[in-house]
Amino acid sequence: MTNHTHRFSAYMAVTALVIAVAVFIEPGALPIAATLLALEIAMYFHLWLSIGAVNKLEVEASIDAFTDREPVVVRIRLVNRGLYPVLLAEYSLGYEPILRLEKGCKAGILTIPSRGVAELVFVFGARVGMHRIDGLTLVVRDFLGLFKSQPLVVWKGSSFKVIPSTEATVLKRLYLYTRSSGLVRSRRPGEGIEFYDVRDYRPGDELRRVVWRIYATRQKLAVWEAERESYQAIVYVINSSRDMWTGAPKATPVEHSARVVASIARYAASRGYLQTAAVVNEYGTRVFGGPVFGRQGLTRVLEALTNASLCTLCTEEDQVNWSAALASILPVLPRERAFIFIFTKTAPNTEHLLDLVTKLSSLGHRVYVVAPITVTYDISHGLPQKFIDVYRARQLEVAAEELKGIELLRKAGVRVIAVSPQLVAQRIVQALELISA
Repeated sequence: MTNHTHRFSAYMAVTALVIAVAVFIEPGALPIAATLLALEIAMYFHLWLSIGAVNKLEVEASIDAFTDREPVVVRIRLVNRGLYPVLLAEYSLGYEPILRLEKGCKAGILTIPSRGVAELVFVFGARVGMHRIDGLTLVVRDFLGLFKSQPLVVWKGSSFKVIPSTEATVLKRLYLYTRSSGLVRSRRPGEGIEFYDVRDYRPGDELRRVVWRIYATRQKLAVWEAERESYQAIVYVINSSRDMWTGAPKATPVEHSARVVASIARYAASRGYLQTAAVVNEYGTRVFGGPVFGRQGLTRVLEALTNASLCTLCTEEDQVNWSAALASILPVLPRERAFIFIFTKTAPNTEHLLDLVTKLSSLGHRVYVVAPITVTYDISHGLPQKFIDVYRARQLEVAAEELKGIELLRKAGVRVIAVSPQLVAQRIVQALELISA
């Protein structure tokens, strides 16, 4: 559990030299040699006591994560209830490469007094989806730097989820756009729970629908009618593979897509659509049940978005298996026509994506491929100019590849929504309301 450091070899060489001088030249150097040997033994004994104290530490950890607008705060309290302190320990926190530490240090030195507490606070920039803090390790050292322990895992880490935020301005823009353009669906009487209108009583009407207030004032029976429920289903498929996580923090295609889907899902929930979502990456496909109404449907969509994660163990050779994704999605699709929006990059798996769209369309569903075009100014201006220039040049190359894939899909008759992220929500709502009106 302990290792010698490079300083130990130098220290032992000096000690051996002092012993040689004491034996062959100057006997008065013998106390110095004894002191050096005693210090070495004391440091080794101290290290073992410190390791024992670390092994008995009580760890209290919490992760405060909410939406992508608020930072993620990780607090770790190391409680030492023993009598021996941890006087010198190096800590190291592990986390996913896409997480950005804004406050705190990934590695450093700490001291935990006897019967005392040491607290570490780390603040990360929030990013949509599910992420993991890998854990906290300590390496104990002695004062002279002669020995050090093996890395001791004091906290194994934990996962956390960040909900995508919905922009109030985007929702207002959607409602204003649909009303001003006449895209709001026609309301029809029928079976449902929302109020539609009041009409005269007809034989066979249920008594519970009679509006007694009208009868009391006009001496005339009238009943209220419900608005017929719309059973139009929407299925969102979000690709969260490595390619979708490339780009500036909070401006990657998957994060743009998550915010767009969250805004549309909130709008669609208020309009009576059934909704659900699925998340696809190199690991596989997670489907969160069949389409359902209202707030329950919105909850399913948000749950799916918070489970979008980066495959940290995957390589560039690993790709999304769209055939397996189809097999997972088919069981939850309704028999009636559904809107299916696939948020993904169109390159390099254009042929597999085309095959997926073709099979879903053959079942009568209306399928759209949504490819948010990440523009070159979607980057933090706090970075040095040379990094911004490199990023923009790379983005132009990626955009050129993406446009080729979009062109191939459109030539094959696939409906593709390829606009900047600010316009995606409006285009999707336009597609929804035009067909459902």
